[in-house]
Amino acid sequence: MNIESRWSELLSPLRFRDPSKRPDFDGRNDFEQDYGRLIFSSSIRRLQDKTQVFPLDKSDFIRTRLTHSLEVSSLGRSLGQSAERELERRCSTSKFSGQLSSLLASAGLVHDLGNPPFGHFGETAIQDFFNKELQTVRYESWTDQMKRDYIHFDGNVQTFRILTKLHFFKDKFSYNLSYPTLSSIIKYPRNSINGNQDKLKRKSISDKKYGYFLSEENEYKAIDKELKLKGERHPIVFLLEASDDIAYSIADIEDGVKAGGLDYETILETFNSNLDLNDSTQSELIQSLEEFYTEFKEKDLDHLNLAVQRFRVPAQRILIESVVQEFNNNLEEISRGEYNKELLKAPRANQIRSAFEELAKIVFKNKVIIKREVTGYKVIQGLLNIYIPSCYSDNFNYQSKTLEGRLYKTISSNYRYIYENFKDKSIDEKYSRLQLVVDFISGMTDSYALKLYQELTGIRV
Repeated sequence: MNIESRWSELLSPLRFRDPSKRPDFDGRNDFEQDYGRLIFSSSIRRLQDKTQVFPLDKSDFIRTRLTHSLEVSSLGRSLGQSAERELERRCSTSKFSGQLSSLLASAGLVHDLGNPPFGHFGETAIQDFFNKELQTVRYESWTDQMKRDYIHFDGNVQTFRILTKLHFFKDKFSYNLSYPTLSSIIKYPRNSINGNQDKLKRKSISDKKYGYFLSEENEYKAIDKELKLKGERHPIVFLLEASDDIAYSIADIEDGVKAGGLDYETILETFNSNLDLNDSTQSELIQSLEEFYTEFKEKDLDHLNLAVQRFRVPAQRILIESVVQEFNNNLEEISRGEYNKELLKAPRANQIRSAFEELAKIVFKNKVIIKREVTGYKVIQGLLNIYIPSCYSDNFNYQSKTLEGRLYKTISSNYRYIYENFKDKSIDEKYSRLQLVVDFISGMTDSYALKLYQELTGIRV
């Protein structure tokens, strides 16, 4: 396989609509142009009020989806620059310079765009609602794929829908992003039938979940065909996945310490039990944590918070180095679509990540998190219980003065316009109506979802 020609295909800047002519002074590459389109959009801004770990938190330190996404974008850019250097070394060309890094910066920025309010528990609320709802006789005519799209609702799948359909700015093509940017966020290039496989039935890492709804299947197939992905992940996905995992593994612990959910002894004990103390790099990492803690304690500062924040630097460096080595060592296999594991599964990185994951489990048991997750669950299910029954009525339209019509009017005009003008008429109307409601609810911020639920139920007037 010729790596240079393969990556030229993988980075082909095709779009669903030909882009507007650029002015001569615009020196950006196609992926930098994608980033510019994204960073100024309202969907990105709404991430500032969406949960990362702590729902409805008022602290200015605790991360939101926006701060997490910016961190993933930064890490992605760094990993992309390392990958560019390896391609330059292998191919003796600088043609890829600036392309992978800017592509990963864009992908990192939007990778969580479709996550509903209240984090992963918001996803669970939607899944649980439809798991019960779709058992009724109303849906007897639906295909398994249509049902599984809702029963296995996933924020990552919703991200692809937002990027291809839901940001109305000019026409039906949403942001009209490049194919490589769109494919970079499809972690599981399967539909809801072929994906979501039990562990024993998975033939590939891509079978774990799914990547696109029935409503966006044509868009996915067009991208897959043009970039010659053959139903496998775009190689950039592996680097994005690693960026995301590195970012949240460390950040969850920082936030957990700040919220009072972790103490020094627990952190130190967890790293000692997970890391290989005979490995000099890992033992030095633990030693650095001890030194940082002692240093800040002697200075009578906020020692644990500062020690953990400073500890992030060497921990992150080791993880990044491991990812880069794994990517470079398996570049040909990755380029062919034959690599079948996470880059962070390399031994040293995997041990460090395991320690962070064990600590994260403690953080997630925080009573503040649990209580607010329950609140979020009730809010999401409550909104679905209010809106979904209206979808069955002929009065669910803008002209109607009935209750159903009034509820329809409360839905964002952007989503209504897309539903009324661009829905796929070959798909069951009921599927599209339910999707309109899910688009609306999953796109809400935490605060807006809570406020609307309180207003519609009379708790708040």
